[in-house]
Amino acid sequence: MGYAILTATLLLLVQYGREGAAQTITSNSSGNALTGNDIRLVISYTTQGSNPTVYWFINGTTVAQWTAGVVEVAQTYKGKLNIIGNGSLLISKSAKTDNGNYTVTVTVLGYKPISQSFQVTVYDPVVNVSVTQSPQVVSGNTAVNLSCKASGDVELVSWTKNGQIVGNSDPYSLLDGNYTLQIKNPDSTCSGNYTCNASNPVIWSDASWGLTIPYTLSGGAIAGIVIGSIAGAILLILLIVLLVFCIRKRKNALGKEKKTAKPQHKDVLRTVSGNTLSPDDPAYFTMNNIMYRNSSISMGSYIMNSYDNMSEHKSPSPNPPSPTKVKHATQV
Repeated sequence: MGYAILTATLLLLVQYGREGAAQTITSNSSGNALTGNDIRLVISYTTQGSNPTVYWFINGTTVAQWTAGVVEVAQTYKGKLNIIGNGSLLISKSAKTDNGNYTVTVTVLGYKPISQSFQVTVYDPVVNVSVTQSPQVVSGNTAVNLSCKASGDVELVSWTKNGQIVGNSDPYSLLDGNYTLQIKNPDSTCSGNYTCNASNPVIWSDASWGLTIPYTLSGGAIAGIVIGSIAGAILLILLIVLLVFCIRKRKNALGKEKKTAKPQHKDVLRTVSGNTLSPDDPAYFTMNNIMYRNSSISMGSYIMNSYDNMSEHKSPSPNPPSPTKVKHATQV
């Protein structure tokens, strides 16, 4: 195997000066992987001529060769590397020792070789992410710190508040490589759910912390509340006094109305003829009628003759009777 790879490398150098404008090689593989996972460096290419040969190098050293479906792997990498498909490379059960620069070269006899490189990086998983707060009591402190801790291969630490990214802008500052989020002069608007995200190109993990900052009033706000409370109390007292005054005034007015109220029963006026007149009748106020305005007294007029006081045995006077006199009597 070693001689075959060496021979192929020499042939590659001999053929190097010839252009192959129509030859291309492409790949979408990133080369990043999580420890223990397989890595596939998949390639596709077009060439002129026939019977291409594919070579793989690690940090400049040839490790595998593929020609017309025949695979050769250097002894050191047997069981670790394999060529699949039309020349793509498979790295089994990746480990940190597999990190490095991988290059693939496709050659066709008589044409210039074409190459593509990959940076292979194997990452340990990100674990044990946690967030702590200091100081625990925020009130009265000029700053509060949220500190993030994580294990594994961490390449990036970022923070969010209630799902929104937090950066270096007031009142926030990112310290210690973004592991610490400092909040300056915290107030109630800084309360919320803070999340630390620790990640690498392959995997990420996060942890959250609920920060609660009590609402505090400024001196001006406190003074305003006190003044407002006093003004409100004074206004309430004035309203109560006004209400009591109105109630008493109404009671006094009702008392006066009761004293001066007219009788509710119409007086009855009896005339000589015995007819009853209504106060609405104009005759009610004539000279021959006498009005009594008392609902508890019944008024009447009675006719008495001049001889009513004479003895029943006395003979009547031969003189004609004098005009009838009207006398009034009151019955209670």
